[in-house]
Amino acid sequence: MGYQESAENQARLKYVELLLKKGMQEEARTQLQQLVQEDPGCARGWYLLAVLVGEQGFPDQAAKLLRQALRAEPENVKALNALGVALQQMGERDQGAACYGEALRIDSRFQEARVNLALLLKEGMRLAEAEALLSQGIALEPESVRLRYNYANVLHYQGRSLEATGAYREVLRLDPQHLDARQNLLFTLHYSPQFSDRQIFAEHLRAARSAPLRLPSSPSVPRRGRRIRIGYLSPDFRSHAVASFIEPVLKKHDRERFEIFCYANLPRPDRVTERIKGLCEHWRDLYNIPDQIAALMIAADALDVLIDLAGHTSGNRLPLFARKPAPLQITWIGYPDTTGLKQMDYRITDRHADPPGKSERYHTEALLRLPRSFSCFLPPADAPEVAPPPCLATGAVTFGSFNNLAKVTPEVIALWCRVLHAVPGSRLLLKGRPFEDSGVRERIASQFSTGGIGGERIELNPGEPESSAHLAQYGRVDIALDTFPYNGTTTTCEALWMGVPVVTLAGTRHAARTGASILANCGLDELVAENEEEYLEIARRMAADRERLLELRMGARERLSASPLLDAAGVTRELEAALEGILKERGVR
Repeated sequence: MGYQESAENQARLKYVELLLKKGMQEEARTQLQQLVQEDPGCARGWYLLAVLVGEQGFPDQAAKLLRQALRAEPENVKALNALGVALQQMGERDQGAACYGEALRIDSRFQEARVNLALLLKEGMRLAEAEALLSQGIALEPESVRLRYNYANVLHYQGRSLEATGAYREVLRLDPQHLDARQNLLFTLHYSPQFSDRQIFAEHLRAARSAPLRLPSSPSVPRRGRRIRIGYLSPDFRSHAVASFIEPVLKKHDRERFEIFCYANLPRPDRVTERIKGLCEHWRDLYNIPDQIAALMIAADALDVLIDLAGHTSGNRLPLFARKPAPLQITWIGYPDTTGLKQMDYRITDRHADPPGKSERYHTEALLRLPRSFSCFLPPADAPEVAPPPCLATGAVTFGSFNNLAKVTPEVIALWCRVLHAVPGSRLLLKGRPFEDSGVRERIASQFSTGGIGGERIELNPGEPESSAHLAQYGRVDIALDTFPYNGTTTTCEALWMGVPVVTLAGTRHAARTGASILANCGLDELVAENEEEYLEIARRMAADRERLLELRMGARERLSASPLLDAAGVTRELEAALEGILKERGVR
């Protein structure tokens, strides 16, 4: 017969749990240390002590304590799972995976271990394995919200956005208030041409009516100070695409007229975070601070304007905006659509990305169109020099796309197949981390094969983690092919900076028109197609004109440097003027 907890130990452990509920961690730790010293066979005591130590940021110590728990009770699945987490934090990924696997062998219904193992597999780009693992779990527990949510995320990361849309709807059927699933659903709707602007807008309104975003707001008191106070709130003040578009604005703000606050919601700051910190006068860390308290913090800063840089993307704080902590609230850059929130007053855009009279009906915000470009871009400092078009050396044109794989839909692949057929001998280089997974490569290759394009004409490259190596790959591309109906933004800017012309297809909504905006602002309207036939013809014409490719390549950086896209000072002045105009109109300033 195995170890049995004595009545005394059970009482002591209940007391420890009470201490933990009250936040008395040190007292709980002392009690647990005494308990395991007196009774080394008490697995639950070792486990709780390990959890405390792990939460304090000492995974190596937690792992030692968890091994003690497993000596006392080898089939303790909670201890096995926690050991897997500790080992993973220590960089021992394979050992961590083995712990999760052992916990599932003992108890196939133990969701914590299944989800942790699936996430570990996903991080390692073993996407087909992660999908299968979660699918098995769903077969055992069809009503599990957590398993279904992670399953939907894995589908989306593989680029199977239409399937992911259905999977997120299943999560919401089980839990209508699941905000992350609701917001991920909104994001995935933009990838497929099967969803109309009207349908997408209706989903945004539905999201805004959900409990997490349906909150009472407290009117802010206008402040009559010398300078206008602007706050920027983002989870992406780090090595992220959004930072490339907000950093130049933060640098160029007129500090005599504007006082800048940055509100960061990020778990892991990095070198970019430190750089951005130096570009604002007030830095506030909101990570893990509840919305109600964070709203009070922002209200205490007496802002004139609070600008959201995330929309419905990961790490956003839209429930905080729903509390209306600032008199004027605006969304910008991070999300290509309405938030659906009545508390969000404006969304910043331009006439190319949101043509006047066509986009207003699908927004709860008023559209604030900057005169030229809706944003400006900071070129990567480590970008290599522009290389000549590779076709001059190889004799054959290479098309390329480095966009998020979710944007590479069957409709996009079908048109790309037509482009390759129209340009004999041409090849296509696709780059994205999910291509590390053999299942993803096989699925994409199969879709090209259906379009009559053999594997010898397609390269599916997982890419490089370092920015300079990633950008150097543009030296292998003659012409970039944009995705649709969700265009590239950062990828388009990077391609143009590396001298690679980008062919884009302009659609009806912002996500489908960022390519048109960027190219128009760079004087490259010739690369903007209004339909698939034009897209095909532009790609064919560009491939046939080697002189034009060389001309575009060699003059690329001068062209961009002279464009609104790199005119950070000018775009920032335009933004400031627009904000001043709104505040004056509202009588706030």
